[in-house]
Amino acid sequence: MTFTRSQFDEACKKFIQNHGHHVLDKGKPSWSWREHACLLGFGYMERVTSLPLHRRVTGINADTIQDNLEENSLEPIDCAAAAATFAGELLCHQYVVLSPTFRVPTFYFSVHDSSGTPLTLTEVLQLPLFHRDAFEGAQVTTFSVEQSCASFPLLSFGDHPTLNVQCWYLHPCGTKAAVEEILDATEEGNAEEEQCHLRWLEAWFTVLSSLLDLRR
Repeated sequence: MTFTRSQFDEACKKFIQNHGHHVLDKGKPSWSWREHACLLGFGYMERVTSLPLHRRVTGINADTIQDNLEENSLEPIDCAAAAATFAGELLCHQYVVLSPTFRVPTFYFSVHDSSGTPLTLTEVLQLPLFHRDAFEGAQVTTFSVEQSCASFPLLSFGDHPTLNVQCWYLHPCGTKAAVEEILDATEEGNAEEEQCHLRWLEAWFTVLSSLLDLRR
């Protein structure tokens, strides 16, 4: 299943109306629906939350990140300088948008320190936003996390489709198959037509929770 623009908008609004908080992110700010300031048909879900300051490597330790970057002839990382980024509160903007290419929901996010400076990928991967084994065995470059056997990166960096600001995002190439596997197993794929996109979005959040700690 894929989404038209109107189906995505309706499913997101029903999700917010029915749930407020998803079952997997209790205790965190609820999702809100936002429209583009000038253009119709570019709406998205949004929430803003804070992240704890302690660092936690997510399936890739700091030495591995450093080694991978050095192998790609990139600038070495000053780990002491990276740690300094965590001196203040971390603010995380999270978005659910419709992928214009794959036509499925896609998770975008940005993380900034108290001065408004965005975190690098090295720093992002050490946040508890991701489960510890989320990127086990993956290769890290300056702006992506990749599996050697995959055609697309798992985590990448690009423009928010509506806001046109740079964010990290989970690539949606494998989303459809993962969600429909859940729906097939639970027989939720047989919901009435007006409910099927909402059920799909709920199952998508379940897939998302396998990588992300949505309580963060």
